[in-house]
Amino acid sequence: MRMSPDRLLKQVLYSQLSSGHIKRGRPRLRFKVNIKRNMKLRDIKTDSWTSLSQHRDKWRAVVK
Repeated sequence: MRMSPDRLLKQVLYSQLSSGHIKRGRPRLRFKVNIKRNMKLRDIKTDSWTSLSQHRDKWRAVVK
C-alpha cells in the first residue's frame, strides 16, 4: 500500500510544500517575557513571583 500524494510526510520528503513562508524579523515575545518586563518596571523580584502570586494578600500589597 502506497502513501497518498497529499500526505504531509510525503510532501515534506519531496519538498512540495510551497504554500508556507518564513516570517522575517525578530521572534514574537512570549507572554511570560512580557510579564517579567512589567515586573522589573514595578521592582518586583522575578525569581519568586509565582509563589508570591499564590498569596493574594501579599500579592496585592506588592502590586499596589
